[in-house]
Amino acid sequence: MRNWLDGVLVYMMYLVSLGNTINPARDSCLNYESTYHLDRACECVIYQSYGGSSGRFTSPNFPQVYPRKTTCILYTFIGDVGEIVELTFLQFDLKLPSHNRCGDFVRVFQNLDRPEVNEYSKHDVELCGNISMIDKNFYSKSRSLVLEFHADGLPGGNYSGFQGLFHFRDKHEYTISGTRVPGTQCTYYFTSNNYNKTGRFFSPKYPQPYPASATCQYHFEALPGERVQLFFQNIQLHHQDTSYGWGSCRDSPDAVVVYDGRDNKSNVIGQYCDIHNQVELVSSGRYLFIEFYSDDRHAKKGFSATYKFISYLHPPDKNYHQDPQNGSRGTPWGSKITTLSPEFHCNENYNSAKRKNGTISSPFYPRSYPSDVTCRYTFQGVGRERVQIRFTHMDLYYPGGDATNPGDCEGTDSISVHVIISGKPANLGTYCGKKLPPMLMSNEPKLIVEFRSVQSSTYVTGFQADYSFVTNFGINEGKQDNRGVCMFNFFSTKQSQGTFSSPNYPGLYPRNTECHYLFYGRGKERVHITFPKFQVDGISPKCEEGTESDYVSFSNFAETEDRKMHRLCGVITEEKRRHIESDGPFFRVIFKSNDVYDAEGFQAFFKFRGMSEEKETLYQKHGTDEHIHGLEGSGAKPRSTRPTTSNGTGTNYPFVLLLFTAIFTHILMTST
Repeated sequence: MRNWLDGVLVYMMYLVSLGNTINPARDSCLNYESTYHLDRACECVIYQSYGGSSGRFTSPNFPQVYPRKTTCILYTFIGDVGEIVELTFLQFDLKLPSHNRCGDFVRVFQNLDRPEVNEYSKHDVELCGNISMIDKNFYSKSRSLVLEFHADGLPGGNYSGFQGLFHFRDKHEYTISGTRVPGTQCTYYFTSNNYNKTGRFFSPKYPQPYPASATCQYHFEALPGERVQLFFQNIQLHHQDTSYGWGSCRDSPDAVVVYDGRDNKSNVIGQYCDIHNQVELVSSGRYLFIEFYSDDRHAKKGFSATYKFISYLHPPDKNYHQDPQNGSRGTPWGSKITTLSPEFHCNENYNSAKRKNGTISSPFYPRSYPSDVTCRYTFQGVGRERVQIRFTHMDLYYPGGDATNPGDCEGTDSISVHVIISGKPANLGTYCGKKLPPMLMSNEPKLIVEFRSVQSSTYVTGFQADYSFVTNFGINEGKQDNRGVCMFNFFSTKQSQGTFSSPNYPGLYPRNTECHYLFYGRGKERVHITFPKFQVDGISPKCEEGTESDYVSFSNFAETEDRKMHRLCGVITEEKRRHIESDGPFFRVIFKSNDVYDAEGFQAFFKFRGMSEEKETLYQKHGTDEHIHGLEGSGAKPRSTRPTTSNGTGTNYPFVLLLFTAIFTHILMTST
């Protein structure tokens, strides 16, 4: 369905732009001061702006095969003062590259001071192959952009060329609203006052790709009684590839990190890499701080965001309720009830600024609820708060069979729980009958519970649930670390053994969530972990992104993926408990869920062990050939066959790393 809709959109854009088409094979070339076009025997096509105009550009004879002797065509796009050029390729079919070299190509000149190219102009991108091999969108730095199309003239191959749309856009759409600190590339301050409550901010050079080795800071300060609300329309960052196809954002060289306070010593409430859409965040106080950093390669488009300074939310008017269907103000079920009973609670808003926990229930609970009612309970937190819902009573009218074990909830009284993913509602589950729903948690600070009654009975009592705004993700073990959104530290000096679990355990873990568990031992201690309970949605043994798998991963390193450690996902029975052990005193466990499925998660047992006789006995009993016992097909190598260092000692990290880990562990233990 998605591909069909995309095809319809492209065709509609094609029809709209037919009137603006120019066939470059029929146009004569314009003369510039440079002889670049003469030396290459170029034809030239000019697209001039007439105030935000747009249209279509094509290769010669498109959609027929372009001439093999097309030596050079220059497509020059010239905007008005204060405009930039946006190009979007809809179709692209050129000769495939050979030995990483393009025979036929389109060169893109994005950073021109004047609307021309010469022998000294350096192109920014060279394109060839098909549409799946190229970036589809390009933007100019200033008011002009040039494409150079060239065919090598060699026989063979029938290629249709390219078709695209151009649009002259107002450059001010991409102007950052804040004040840049003089002498910095991208350090900005945004301050609320009586006249300035909203604005925009972007990654450097946006909508062009951000520069290499960028380090940017964005400081927001609201007035007393206000908070900072952020909305990222789009985030496109280069993400560190791993052998699994994806990994932790903490390991990514390009990332956006959002802190709930003045600087990077405050709580992390958001960390983003790769691609995200429609991300909303709200600070818990007056201040908010953002860091953006990139490495020296593989730049992407960056991010586009808006901000708003908002007042603390107030409770809604108790005398009126908003109809979720049409937004009109009135009673929840139209004209059937003309006055609102003080016992009736429907379409309520719950803000963590007013209360951190409480109870919701069906109308007139614990008596029977009316028929034909739709009630929404909307929860809005701030910072890194998550909404946790635990149902304590469930008794809805269910005429379809056994109410204690209901099947299909379609067409009957029900409760649906929704979260926000990429700016759109996602249903965590629909529940009916008498069976208690699982404990649920949002992936962001917002959650919606919707109760619908079709018909009722005097014998049912409705539902009741407890809610809480939590910042610890329902994880009660370890010491929470503010350097991550969901990060917990475990020190052998504080606790030699204990348990830890997935977020919201034993309920369903939240979607789109990443949690880090960091273990710090002493000296020659090793971290030993077992999983008495494990149910993480995914397809083993690789637990890859392509299979839409959630997973638990392990690493002996603080900031990088450990390629010799293997991920876990799926269901593990009592007979196949996983036993995992670190190489040294430090160990990192990562839980990561995607936006598709959820499950109960895991409960794990950890223990710091030294090189004692007990451990030697354990190795004699179980063998030393596996780090993950009982994991069929894991590919984990025996300790003796792992790659050695250049000195042949057999250790898998140098002495310097051991020394750094010991010092870092001592500092952390001292600070605690």
